Amino acid sequence: MAAKLDRYVASAVLGAYFAALIFLVTMFIVFDLLFEMDTYIKVASASEVGVFSLAMQLLEYQIVRLPIVYVTIAPFVTVIACMFALSRIMAANEVVPMLFTGRSMFRVLRPMLGVAVFSALLMGFTWQWVIPTVAESYEQIGAELTGRDASLKRITLRAKDPRTELWIRNYKHREQKMEGIQKYDRGSRTGDAVLLTATGALWNPELADWELVNGKKIWFEEDQKHTEDQELLGMEGLTPNLVMDSGKSQRQTSELSYTELVDLMRLRPGRNDYVLALHAHFTFPLANLVLLLLAVPFAVNFERGRRIERIVFAILICAGYLVVDLICQNLVYESFVHPVLAAWTPTIVFGSLGVVVAGSMRT
Repeated sequence: MAAKLDRYVASAVLGAYFAALIFLVTMFIVFDLLFEMDTYIKVASASEVGVFSLAMQLLEYQIVRLPIVYVTIAPFVTVIACMFALSRIMAANEVVPMLFTGRSMFRVLRPMLGVAVFSALLMGFTWQWVIPTVAESYEQIGAELTGRDASLKRITLRAKDPRTELWIRNYKHREQKMEGIQKYDRGSRTGDAVLLTATGALWNPELADWELVNGKKIWFEEDQKHTEDQELLGMEGLTPNLVMDSGKSQRQTSELSYTELVDLMRLRPGRNDYVLALHAHFTFPLANLVLLLLAVPFAVNFERGRRIERIVFAILICAGYLVVDLICQNLVYESFVHPVLAAWTPTIVFGSLGVVVAGSMRT
């Protein structure tokens, strides 16, 4: 009997989950086309791209963009779907018979918590393994559609040894090519500094290193300047993907995986947006549970309310969470708040409220 109850509630939640997911993804696509279609058409016209080719390019762009959209909306899909499912069950007067069988409200709603946990884990999986596989195509197609320069400018990186820094004037990821390179090693003692310069570098996957173009190694010994040719960059762990990711702006850090963010924090220390993004990769999936703890008790305690009222309340909770989260992020970018505190504040605040509200839910 318990298994049948779980399957019944879970089927209602999953049905509402996929419906809400499709609706919100469609809204993202529609808004993107509404705001960017003029740019897409102008760039396609200038490049002499036909209507069919543009349509196929837009279709491919929206497909590779789906994982990024999912991790952006997943917590809101979860809470809205659970409110839809709960409203449907309560409208059919099916909750009271479930409680008469001796089950608590928490037991009845357990499948909803299971869906929230599954959604959180799926977000983590998508961030770590799915988005990195589509990131390059997403950047490339987006650049082609909007006509923007896909190359990255003025990148500064630090090796595992903090005394070594690398400056890149320009990087073209599609060609895996660096331009205008300077690598400076301060050395362990005064006078041990070494400067490496090159007009460019190309990635060699067999050597797992960058082959330099016109590479020169310069150092001083006994007040004498010495110069010799250098063929390889010799910076361990510096892959093309890491160079590309290091040039991303604050808005794009949400597209990086956990391991990419850890590597970038090492290569570019002092970047608060990387620290914020790494912790947000843990706190935002938790929003699936946090928002659910706030929304479900409202629907249960006000069982006579209409379905639309519960959905509106769920949307307001999501909006409130987003506002607090955006405020905390902006405080980090203005250097007013530590990134770890800013990342966890929405989760702690809304999570505490959720525990209090859930504790008052009638069972």
